[in-house]
Amino acid sequence: MHKQLKVTALVAYLLLGGAAFAIAEDEDPYAEPSPTYLRQYRQEGAKTFVLERFDADGRLVARSAERLEGKVAIGGPVERTIGGQKIALRGLTACPTDKVVYNRVQSWSCTDAARDYADAVYNRRGSVVLCKTLVLTPAENETIPASCFVLVGGNGEPFKTVNDDDSMVFLGLAEIGRTQDGRSRRPDLEESQSLSRSMGFQNAD
Repeated sequence: MHKQLKVTALVAYLLLGGAAFAIAEDEDPYAEPSPTYLRQYRQEGAKTFVLERFDADGRLVARSAERLEGKVAIGGPVERTIGGQKIALRGLTACPTDKVVYNRVQSWSCTDAARDYADAVYNRRGSVVLCKTLVLTPAENETIPASCFVLVGGNGEPFKTVNDDDSMVFLGLAEIGRTQDGRSRRPDLEESQSLSRSMGFQNAD
C-alpha cells in the first residue's frame, strides 16, 4: 500500500510538473505562444487584444484581454497602434534599406511593404492579437516595446501563430538593434535576419 501511494504521488508530481511547464512555456516573456494558448481568447465574430506584462525576472504579473474595436494601425515595420496602445516591436529598427523585394519579385518601398503585410495579418486574417512587454506601469500615451503575435486560421484553415517580430526581420523590413557595446538586442531573431540577407530581400535596387 505504501509503495502504491509513493507511485501515485510520483505520477501526480510528473503530471502537475508537466502542466506547470507547459503553462510557463506559453507565458514566457520571450517565447512564441502556441496556437492553442491563443485560441482560449478567441471570440467568434470578434477580434481580441491581449496584453501581458512581465517583470524583470520573467514572471507574468498582469494580463488584460479586451474586444478589439477598429483596425490595428500600422505605422511602419515596427510601429503598431492596437486598441489605443502604441507599441514598438521590441529591439528592432525599421527599414535597413529603402527598397525591398516583396511578393518574391516586386520592388517595394520598405514602409509600404510592411504596411501591406501587417495589415493582412492583423486586420484581415487575425482573430487574436497578443503582445508581451516588460513595461509594468507605462506613462499615459507612452509607446511601449513589446513582442506581438497574431492567431490566424479557422474556416477550414489550420490555426497558427504569426510572429510579427520574426516576420518583419525575415522579410527584410526591420533589423535587429544593437547595444552600445555591439550586442544583439534580439539574439532569438539572428537566424531569421541571416536568412533574409542570404535570400536578397533587401537592397532591391
